[in-house]
Amino acid sequence: MASKLVIFMSYGSDEACIETRKFIEDAGVILQIRDMSEQPLTEYELNILIGQHRIGHFLNTSAPSLGKHKLDESLPPRNEIIKLMAADHTLIRRPIVKAGRLLIVGCDQRKIAEMLQISDNGDAAAVDPPQPRNHRNKKAHAGRS
Repeated sequence: MASKLVIFMSYGSDEACIETRKFIEDAGVILQIRDMSEQPLTEYELNILIGQHRIGHFLNTSAPSLGKHKLDESLPPRNEIIKLMAADHTLIRRPIVKAGRLLIVGCDQRKIAEMLQISDNGDAAAVDPPQPRNHRNKKAHAGRS
């Protein structure tokens, strides 16, 4: 299997994130690790990362500071949430697994395996190469030599 480079963003020593990271590494995927507690994402990086996705998908609803920022009551405009996330990395749901333009937020190993084309047990998944399409109509060309 050809090596894949995947960005893995997390913070702290969350058991589920550690397990997810091990799952990906055991499949032979090369990870570029970013600890958001040591190297926080900037507002610009968050805007690029989140793009057109729903902001709520990136919000860590179990963050201790959720109530402090009153995000448990209602969500402010998108740009304000991004500013808060840049200032308080614990508001960002983790891990973020990014491979090219594909992105998974959270520890769903089934979705990660599908995105990275690895099996649920960590082995490389057998992916059949696309078959060439035959655009000719065989019946139309059957009588020709």
